[in-house]
Amino acid sequence: MSSSRRFFNFLFLVLLLFLFITLYFNINFFERGPQKRHLKHELDPLYEEIRILCMIPYDYNNPNTAKYLKRTWGKHCNVLLFVSGNTDGELEPYVPVINSTNTWTLVQRGLMHAYLFYADQVDWFLRVEASSFVVVENLRYMIGQRNYLPTQPIYFGYELENIVTHKPFVHHQSGYVISREALRRYTNASKDPENKECLHWEGYSEGLDMYRCLSHVNVTIVESRDELGHETFSPIPMDHQFLKGYNEIHWLRNLTYHKVPENTVPISERAISFCVAYPPQIYDYYYFVYRTKIFGTLRRNSIEFMP
Repeated sequence: MSSSRRFFNFLFLVLLLFLFITLYFNINFFERGPQKRHLKHELDPLYEEIRILCMIPYDYNNPNTAKYLKRTWGKHCNVLLFVSGNTDGELEPYVPVINSTNTWTLVQRGLMHAYLFYADQVDWFLRVEASSFVVVENLRYMIGQRNYLPTQPIYFGYELENIVTHKPFVHHQSGYVISREALRRYTNASKDPENKECLHWEGYSEGLDMYRCLSHVNVTIVESRDELGHETFSPIPMDHQFLKGYNEIHWLRNLTYHKVPENTVPISERAISFCVAYPPQIYDYYYFVYRTKIFGTLRRNSIEFMP
């Protein structure tokens, strides 16, 4: 056999081997499917960098609210934690609080549990109502933009004015966020039987109780509004926000700490928390925030939605 023929035979064998290898890897690729990035990572590049535990005090006399959160925005938290006096099929994981529907008991026990069991897994702790909708990605964005650190003793949310001291405190029904260091101090102070500042005082709201305790351990409130001074935590349902404003919510006009000339609280385009008057509407919020695609804007990846 001539040398030229041997050379062409060699090239032919190399080509066959190349085709075989290419075919093999293509078949395996399609059988296994493309390697998908984690849903939450793909939607939010800050998911691993700014880790958030979402804690919800849960009234077991109204058990349906848990499933609304778990199937919608709760999937975007790094940890979703319910606090309840009883359990059902939706509560996993949850903090057991013996025979109680008292919100303050649930919140205090839940925050202490969250720090003790999750402080090494998350950086920030969001306490929010079961009838709320939270855009967790906007929360991470705000924390990142303001360079807040979990090692700082800080917390934030919608601010009301204490009518006695005229200082701000955070409105608990809008939700509030506590840094890991702030929660460490709160947990240590709450475990001290001699510390009366971290107990619930009769007639005080949760927001005032938290302010008193956190101030006692030198935790400060920091800014939660956007760069335009617009609120990111909405204190009222959206129908009140856009239709009624302050006209029928006199307490808000009187007590809001950041007074504005408008007839309603200015809400940020990067809003974080919304009050939902009718909890099943959480599904509606989730559809419009995460699934609706607007022509002319960048397409978002579709996400799983299980009502």
